Amino acid sequence: FEFLFGLIAFLTYRLTELAIVHYVSFRDNSVQRAVFALSGLFVVAGIFLPELLNSAEPFLVLGMMLLLGLPHGATDYSLFKALDKHNISKRKMVFYLMYGGLIGLYGLVWLLLPLCAFLLFLLLAIYHFGQSNWSYVTYRRTIWASLHFMLWGAGVLFTPILLHGGEAAAIVGKMTGWNLSIPTYELALTIIIILGVLNMLAIGQLRYDGQLSRKRALIELAAYGLLMGVFFTNSLLLGFTVYFVFWHSLGSMLDQLRYFRTNLGTYSRKELLQEIAPVVLGALAFCLFAWFWLEPGMVLSPALIGGVFVTISLLTLPHMILVDQLYRGWRSSAKTITLPVVSKNNSTNSSGVDRSASSK
Repeated sequence: FEFLFGLIAFLTYRLTELAIVHYVSFRDNSVQRAVFALSGLFVVAGIFLPELLNSAEPFLVLGMMLLLGLPHGATDYSLFKALDKHNISKRKMVFYLMYGGLIGLYGLVWLLLPLCAFLLFLLLAIYHFGQSNWSYVTYRRTIWASLHFMLWGAGVLFTPILLHGGEAAAIVGKMTGWNLSIPTYELALTIIIILGVLNMLAIGQLRYDGQLSRKRALIELAAYGLLMGVFFTNSLLLGFTVYFVFWHSLGSMLDQLRYFRTNLGTYSRKELLQEIAPVVLGALAFCLFAWFWLEPGMVLSPALIGGVFVTISLLTLPHMILVDQLYRGWRSSAKTITLPVVSKNNSTNSSGVDRSASSK
């Protein structure tokens, strides 16, 4: 027990250090090894120590979210400044009015049409997850990029939901007020397999077109398989948290930090921590309140989790819009940040970065 959780804590701290101190790429070898190792630990623990993971789930989820999950979306103001082309970012109030306005409008949709709000959140999350994973690929057509983003996002989001249909339906029911039917395990498994095969074929197609190196294609195939292992061996909340924190949030944070260094001139760790600290402390205060003042059975109840997801959806809508602009800017101007793209006539270095990308 002590060795397992000590190793998880050490690797998580190491990833946080790499993100904040070294500003490395998510596809840096040291980062990828740590992410693969952590995911593998959760697979092994899910197989051999399921009761231990179940008892420690609240602490694991909270710790991972506070260290890496929430911070990746706490720097939206800096991202807004980096993306700003009209120099309006000097007026901080403009940002907060726009940010708050989007949250208010989306909150109104949740209030009046909760099912529509949930479906919108689902579609945006699927696209967002796929876009952040494949942002380094230069697609020949925008439509193929969008379809691939949706396919990948559907695979990593629907798999844990389908594997834990009863639990997921209870949470969605609290969020929307609708009683959703639960698919049979056979149907759920069929959908998961179809999504997996389609994602494998998409990776193969990118390799065939010369947009992925052989090494990168193998890594992406292994990553998808490892994520499936995490989802199959862990609970809905824990499995999704492992993906969201180590595969999505970490990569997005590193992309943002590298973008800040290029577009903000100077961006210190002090500024970074000043933006992250209020969000993390606020979330920690809420968790402490839930732990000490609510009944034990309410801490991970569908009602509380559903409420948390609604709150997250409100905060992440403007975040996803900003991140979409970031990645679209990367694709439209390769000179801004060098992207790890490989063509048939170019090779990549060990980290997958195409040194000739700036000439495309």
